[in-house]
Amino acid sequence: MQIPLGGRSIRQKLNLILVVTTMLALLLAGIALVLFDLRKQARTIEQDLVTQADIIGLVSGTALTFDDPKVAAENLSVLRANAGIATAALYDKSGLLFATFQRAGRGTPAPARAPETGVDFGNEWVVVSRPILSGRDTIGTVYLRARHDLLARILDYLWVLFLIMTSSLGAALLLSNRLQKLVTGPIVAVSEVAQNILTAHNFNLRAPKTTDDEVGALVDGFNAMLDELGRRAHTLEQANEAIRASEERYQLAVRGSSAGLWDWDIPAHTMFFSPRFKTLLGFRNDEFPDIPASVAAVLHPEDRELAREALRAHMEEARPYQIECRLRMKSGEWRWFFVAGMAQKDDTGKAFRMAGSMIDVTERKEAEQTLQEANRTKDEFIATLAHELRNPLAPIRTGLELLKRDKSNGPASERARATMERQLVHMIRLIDDLLDISRISSGKIRLEKTATTVRSIVESAVEINRPVIESAGHTLLLELPDTPIHLTADATRLAQSVGNLLNNAAKYTPPGGEIRVRAVQEGECAIIDVIDNGTGIPAEMLDQVFTLFTQVGRTIEQAQGGLGIGLSLVRSLIELHGGTVSAASAGPGLGSTFTIRIPCDPAPIAMTNPDATQQSESPTSPARKVLVVDDNIDAAETLAAVLGMLGHETRMVHSGPPVFDAAAAFAPDIVLLDIGLPGMSGYEVARQLRADPRFAPTLLVALTGWGSDADRARAHDAGFDRHLTKPVDFQALETLLAEQQ
Repeated sequence: MQIPLGGRSIRQKLNLILVVTTMLALLLAGIALVLFDLRKQARTIEQDLVTQADIIGLVSGTALTFDDPKVAAENLSVLRANAGIATAALYDKSGLLFATFQRAGRGTPAPARAPETGVDFGNEWVVVSRPILSGRDTIGTVYLRARHDLLARILDYLWVLFLIMTSSLGAALLLSNRLQKLVTGPIVAVSEVAQNILTAHNFNLRAPKTTDDEVGALVDGFNAMLDELGRRAHTLEQANEAIRASEERYQLAVRGSSAGLWDWDIPAHTMFFSPRFKTLLGFRNDEFPDIPASVAAVLHPEDRELAREALRAHMEEARPYQIECRLRMKSGEWRWFFVAGMAQKDDTGKAFRMAGSMIDVTERKEAEQTLQEANRTKDEFIATLAHELRNPLAPIRTGLELLKRDKSNGPASERARATMERQLVHMIRLIDDLLDISRISSGKIRLEKTATTVRSIVESAVEINRPVIESAGHTLLLELPDTPIHLTADATRLAQSVGNLLNNAAKYTPPGGEIRVRAVQEGECAIIDVIDNGTGIPAEMLDQVFTLFTQVGRTIEQAQGGLGIGLSLVRSLIELHGGTVSAASAGPGLGSTFTIRIPCDPAPIAMTNPDATQQSESPTSPARKVLVVDDNIDAAETLAAVLGMLGHETRMVHSGPPVFDAAAAFAPDIVLLDIGLPGMSGYEVARQLRADPRFAPTLLVALTGWGSDADRARAHDAGFDRHLTKPVDFQALETLLAEQQ
């Protein structure tokens, strides 16, 4: 229950509280008494009627037994003395009406048949029906119907209750008014002094103290507060003077600043813009009102959500408010601005003011966009270059595979083939390194981490680089621990990193040199050292060897080949794994040591061997029907020739549209499909083949010079099952042919 107390004096409030609480207490007590009395009266009436019914039944048992309605009626007439009973009746054991009594003018006829025994207490009437027993047998029923008049009793009680409540409340108010003056008098005096201070601003007034109780303590506290307020008022006036002087200096500094400054009064919904701010946008002072809507009107629509989110994060999460957005000049030109600011908050954390600056950064943004475009163009050029280089490399590698499988060639031809194959692998490695550097610089490279060991990574790297090490006559020493060092890493990328270090050591070590690979575990860190006794590194170059396109001692006489990207690629891949790589050398001619440190697992885990394919023998594949689709005739013919030597049946197509007729006639198990085809791209050919139920089981393999993750994803979306990059690795191709069912 809410009591309306606003706008009243304290005495009126106390009286109102007294009236309400007293009235509520009396009302609850009166209601409880009335309910208690009514319940008691109802029980009394019920018990009285039950008793009378039992008496009538007892004296009428003989009349019922001997079937004497006259005696029964005389027994019922005795009830005439009870003025409340209006109707009475006796029923025989079969429930038929035997004798009745009905008061003239009040009663209602008794039911024709005996009602169910029990008591029914209604609003005006109470009905009692009792069985008449003879021994254990029921020989009849007594029926009584009487008026209880409880409503009149309730009205009498309510009238008495009203008189009691009114008299009690009046007495309480009289006594309360006399007692309240003792309590409220000093409080009223304090209130009057406070009102005078508010209107006259006279802090010399004081409230009189008349008692030594809690109210007296309140008066003492109030007077002490007035003393303090007087001192603070004087101090506040001095502070306001200082603030006014500081504000004048601030406004002077703002107007003279070269940056665009703004100041936002959040509750007032106004903003101050410095003259420089408006000048930067090309507006006069009167053309750019000091309201937030002025900035909203010139903000680029695409940058509005960015500005709202930055403001929300600053207000709710205390993040720095710093954004770069486009604002429209008066001339209509869009220019880039760096906008920064900070909010000022009250004790509750609600911002009430925010100020900041605005700087034109259009030239810098244009320079960044130019650099980004140049970088994108560079990446596209590198990818295109790799594609164009891989296409002619494909028939060369396939031709070398033909020569390799042709056992009739002599030793001279075998040596020439081996030399050509090594140089081809070197060229493919350069292309892959170039693409990897481009992917890392653009953030597009992803690691596929699995459980592996340092031993398997080193062995894989050695296997890949063994030909170049043996061709130079180097001695390779491996110092690997007997206890496995477990890693969770991209085994292929780590093997590539160690392999690059081995390749680098082989190139920069004179023929007949020594290369050592050492691996140990220190705590939760695996350490791999690649040590050579080659040309060494000058001290001033140790920090630069991992920089892109850097080579040590790059002269015509000392040229070792390569693009100067291998060590940069190693550093990038190791750092992606959370590790480091460093170089050490005692100086020129004294060899070099490259050290990889990478986090390792503290305990062995389930391990997969990334080099299982390389270390195992190529699986023997049953004869397959292979459709080779490539617009490079040399590449298609050499690939078909190698597949024929492997026992597979092949057909060749050199453009997109004829593929469907050739596939329908040949019914191939596998389609090796180039992407860049004349007439129709390989993607479209794959989609149409997949749409034909006849080729649902056919394995579609993309054979292309495009090898990025995006190219692989696009091939998968077009319906290709596998993606191989030119020039194809025949070991991987043989594995794929063997797996196809």
